[in-house]
Amino acid sequence: MQSRNYNGSTGGNDPFFRSNPTGSMNWNTEAASSVGTMDTKDLSILQDEMHTEALLYKKCSVYSGYFNDPALKDVANRAAEHHRRHFDSLHGYLNASN
Repeated sequence: MQSRNYNGSTGGNDPFFRSNPTGSMNWNTEAASSVGTMDTKDLSILQDEMHTEALLYKKCSVYSGYFNDPALKDVANRAAEHHRRHFDSLHGYLNASN
């Protein structure tokens, strides 16, 4: 299975693409290929969903920085946290499958 490194152009130097705040998440998904209870297609789908959630988090975070209106900034920040929680849920599922 091809390993993806999401630290590239979509993530830049954003620490979310390298690790979560606790430092337990490695975005280089090489370790995920050792999952024994998941077939390759399921793992690929999970990785794609994790990438999508991380990208949505990043976009919402960037948009939040563009807004001057506190209400819009708050909406963008809440959306970013929503996608971070989804990513963390998927990551937890992946870890539970190991």
